[in-house]
Amino acid sequence: MTGYKSWIEPLLEKLHLICEQSIEKKGKCHLMLTGGRSASELYKTWVKFLDSPTQLSNIEFYFGDERCVPSDYINSNYRMVMSDLFPNGIPLGAKLNRMVAEAADLEVAADHYSGLLPIELDVLLLSVGEDGHIASLFPQSAALHESNRQVVPIIAPKAPYQRLTITPKVVQSARHVFVMAIGEQKKAVYEKALYNPEDIDSLPARLVLNRNWVFGD
Repeated sequence: MTGYKSWIEPLLEKLHLICEQSIEKKGKCHLMLTGGRSASELYKTWVKFLDSPTQLSNIEFYFGDERCVPSDYINSNYRMVMSDLFPNGIPLGAKLNRMVAEAADLEVAADHYSGLLPIELDVLLLSVGEDGHIASLFPQSAALHESNRQVVPIIAPKAPYQRLTITPKVVQSARHVFVMAIGEQKKAVYEKALYNPEDIDSLPARLVLNRNWVFGD
């Protein structure tokens, strides 16, 4: 994989191994995708890393959050995933569960998506923001203390403001969590999170301090 970012190949190898083990054990793998620039790089490389698109068969994909914009809008995570991970369409045997975040009633949309989620995810991919947010769980968000619902509408501190996001309940129940913290600013978030690790309100990334963090340039 010469020419690719050094952090991508080890992560892809781990993802493939977990997916293979899950499929061998129960016939499918439940994998939740994330948005962001690092995720885009990962997905584009993932396509080239595959021996065949059928390697993604028996994987059921989900989204950790979505902006409340049309699915073909530039800020849509769905659009990014379709462009970067599935440029030739969703492989036979795979499934992509889209968050319908442009729905008129976001409470209903959130509850509907909750109903699609498995009891636990096999893999949860997360990107961390410079402010320490993961998915669309931003600092001081009431969603950080949601203990019953799995998906909720939120108002983000930056545009697009209206979003749907998973809650800590989903994050904490996932079997394997990989947090992409690419670049010095993102690595600094991790280092900051090590101090006062119980304070998730000011730094939501502390929710996943004990999970797999991926660093790189």
